Formats: sequence, C-alpha cells, structure tokens
Amino acid sequence: MEYRMVFDAGSTALKCAIADENNTILAVESIIPKIISSEDGFGRQWESGNYWENLLNLAELTIKKAKIDSQKIKCLTSTAIRPSSVFTDEDFNPLYISASFDIRGIDYGDEIDERVIELTGKSLYQYTGHFPNLLMIPGRFEWLRNNPEAVHGRKIEHYLPVDSWILVKLGGEFHTNTTSAMESGFFDIKEKAWLEEWHTIFEIDDSFFPPPVDSGEIIGHPSKFVQEKLNLDSEVEIVAGIPDTQAALLAANAITPGNIGVVLGSTTPVQTVMDKLRIGPEVQFWIGGINIKNICDNYLVEASTGMTGHVVRWAANMFGNGKSKDQRNISKEQFENLKYKFDKFDKVEQNKHEDNLASHAVYGNLGPLPLATTSSDSLKGEFHFPSPGGVEEYFINQEELVGAVFDNITFAVAKNIEYTKEFAELSQSSVYILGGISRYELLCQRIADVLNAPISHLHHHEASLHGILLLCDVASGKIKNMKDLSDKIEEQKMVHKIEPRPEMVNKLQQKYKKWLSIIKPNLKI
Repeated sequence: MEYRMVFDAGSTALKCAIADENNTILAVESIIPKIISSEDGFGRQWESGNYWENLLNLAELTIKKAKIDSQKIKCLTSTAIRPSSVFTDEDFNPLYISASFDIRGIDYGDEIDERVIELTGKSLYQYTGHFPNLLMIPGRFEWLRNNPEAVHGRKIEHYLPVDSWILVKLGGEFHTNTTSAMESGFFDIKEKAWLEEWHTIFEIDDSFFPPPVDSGEIIGHPSKFVQEKLNLDSEVEIVAGIPDTQAALLAANAITPGNIGVVLGSTTPVQTVMDKLRIGPEVQFWIGGINIKNICDNYLVEASTGMTGHVVRWAANMFGNGKSKDQRNISKEQFENLKYKFDKFDKVEQNKHEDNLASHAVYGNLGPLPLATTSSDSLKGEFHFPSPGGVEEYFINQEELVGAVFDNITFAVAKNIEYTKEFAELSQSSVYILGGISRYELLCQRIADVLNAPISHLHHHEASLHGILLLCDVASGKIKNMKDLSDKIEEQKMVHKIEPRPEMVNKLQQKYKKWLSIIKPNLKI
C-alpha cells in the first residue's frame, strides 16, 4: 500500500492529512497557528518565525497517528485559502505570511490601480479580474515596501502563494500553480503571465515571481533535510497544488463549463465555470480560473455571498441553547440544537398552506447578500416579520428565526447563481453544493427547492483535502483525462443528488421573491 500526505492552510487552521492510494483518509491533524494583528486592526499575519517548524511537527504527528511506514508516502501536495501570500528572503525563509482578511494595503490599493492605468490605459481589475484593491496582495506588498521594519529591515526577494511556498520549502522547485497565481492580484489572467508593469511599479527583478505551472505537475522531490526529518523516501513526488475553493470544486467534479459550485463556508462563493474568459465593464464579479494538468483549462466567474460562516455561528450561539463559557467557542451541542430547530421549522412549513406562508413568514437580512463583495456598507442585522400590533394576533417562535437565518443564505445563494449564470451566458447548468456548512443537508435541500432543480451534494466536509488528493492521481498518471476523473469520483461515492420537493418549490419561490423585495435597497446591480 502506498500513501500520500497533503497540507491545507485554511483561514484559521493548518491541517495535515494522510490517505492511502485509494484516497481514503487515514488521519487528519491540525494546529491553529498564531495570528499577529496590528493595532489598527488592518494587519493580520501568521507568526512566521515558527510556522515552518510547526508544519513539520504537524506532519510528524499525522504520520504517527496514521500508523503507517512513512517510507511508503509517494506524493506531497498542498492547498491554501485565497488569496494567500508569503514574502520571503532569497532562501525562501518567510519574512511575512499574510493571514485571512489582511488589509494592510488599504491605503495603497487605489494608488497602485492608478499607476497601472497610467502605464497601460487599463485598470487592474481588467487585468486580474479581482477586487477590491484594498484586499489584494499588491497593496500588502507596497505597505511592506514602505514599512521595512515589518520584515526586520530585510529585503523581500520572492512572492509565493502559501500553498506553493509550503511545497518549495519541502524541496520543490520555485513555482506556483497557475490557478493560485490567478487569485493573487499580480497576474494577467488573459495572458496567464505576471503583469510586466510590476517591475516598474515595485522595482523588482524577474526572480520575484515564481514560474506558473499547471496543478498536478510534478515539481520536485523532498530536500535532504525533509527526508531525514520525516523519514521520507528521496523519490517522493512533490505535486503542484491548487487553492482551497478550486480544490473543493475538483473533489465534486464541478470543473467543466456549465457547472456551478456553491462552497457553503466562511464566505460561500458561488463559482460558475466558463470555457472562455469574460471580464465585464462593471466591477461586480471575481474572475479566476482552474487549470489542472491534462484535465481542464477553464475560467470562473464568482459572486460572494458574504460572511455566512459567521452568521451560522452567531445563530448557534443565539438559538442553540447549549452551554459555552466562551461565545467565540460554539459547542457541538449548540450546533446540534440549531440543526434540530431548523428541521422543526421546515416540517412546519411543509404542512402550511402556501397562500399565506410568504406574507406571514419571518425574513432575515443578516449579512449574506447577492454580490456581497460589491457592498462596502456596514449593514445592520435585521429580522422582518408582520407587526404584532396589527388587527390579527401574531406570534413568532425561535424556530422561525432560525429558519430566517438559513433562508437568508439560501436566497442569497440563489440570486448569485442567477447572476453568474447570466454573466456566463449559460442556458443550462448543473449546481454542486459543498463546504462545511453543507453538513446542514436541509439547507442544501431548500436550495434545490427554491431553484426547482436537482443539485449534487458533496457530503464529505473535507472537500479541499479530497480535491488535492486527486492531484496525486493526476501526477501519477492514474487520472489522465476527464473520464478518468469522473470514474474516480463515482467510485468514491461522495457525491449524491438532491431532488427538489414538489410541495415546497412554490412556497420557497414565493418567499424568495418577498425576500428580494426586502433587501432590494442593498443590491448593487
């Protein structure tokens, strides 16, 4: 039996997993690296001094927990949150590792955009397909150039996405995968090359950016140090990784034109796959790609639904009735109670007549919105329900409030699907739902109901890990084309169909129309 070891650098945790040659995960271990926040709240970086050492220790622990002979590990690869960045010295030692929602570049993003327009006549968005500028990595780099004390006065020699940096440190060649490069804000996604103007703007040389390669390409073998540290064979293949969201799409086989992936997680991006690059005149969507050796070379149009993960955690804390000493640490009991109330709410709606359901329902406007990234407003959380001071006596219960929380997500997702389908000019599509929040299968069911269409649900919640495990099969030659990939995913039996419920379709579509009328003032399109 052969094995593969993979890493996932997420928004909070760093995970390591070991699987067998059939991609059955044998062990998953994780750590929470320390985040250093700046006093103004704009800067968020991982503690870089011990990140690499902690990763190696995590790998050792995972090997131990998997109870395998590490000499039989044949593949290493990785994934990371988007967009991620590591700025390093000449030996790839980290000087600065950005954490999620690091906006140190808030004062520089627009200046950089103006410089690009001055040099090329086109905006940064027209090249990169990404916005807002304050969130993008070029702004972070400019901040570091103007605040050298943040890297102890040392010269930054290289930029790498986190997933690629991990593989380079393990012994791989200096590289990045094309898909991660397209998420960076540095990359010309039409030309699939680093924008030439950066050399003028930042006074950098050609070695600053890593050469892009397709995900699934073999890019080296472990260094002597890593071989000895982890007891690895010298011929282990290090395989170019992919960002976490695209890894999840790969796990669900949602990577061909017409596929729509809904990643129910911290921000719930809705990604529609296109065969041709489209960047519209309006700054409304993220445009990216998914490039995998021998499998696909496609583009993505993406709409964000907003901070859905936070909203579900808030609801579990508010309505879960469990005991937790720290409101930030929601208990399993609270999440289970939330699920129970959501299920109870749905059963009540199934038995209600549709005539009065929409007009008497509770609606949430709690943050999740269509095209959430285009909204810079700080919205207030709101529940909308018929006035209790009316002629008709009216009562609401916790289950209805819980239902409104999940319907808020359902309806925002549905509208984002409409928006991205229209942008991609799709007449037919297939919807795939995955991600951590999809463990609430009733949420997936109600999305199918409001769409009045079947959806495919990846019911394993470590979607990104399963996606990068498939890259090992691509590298080894087990997966040579789309048919091989489809057969492999079918064999794993992790994707199943959810059909819309005829008795719920009209009820939810009426509620959807009502919700849209409520949140219409917040829409930016």
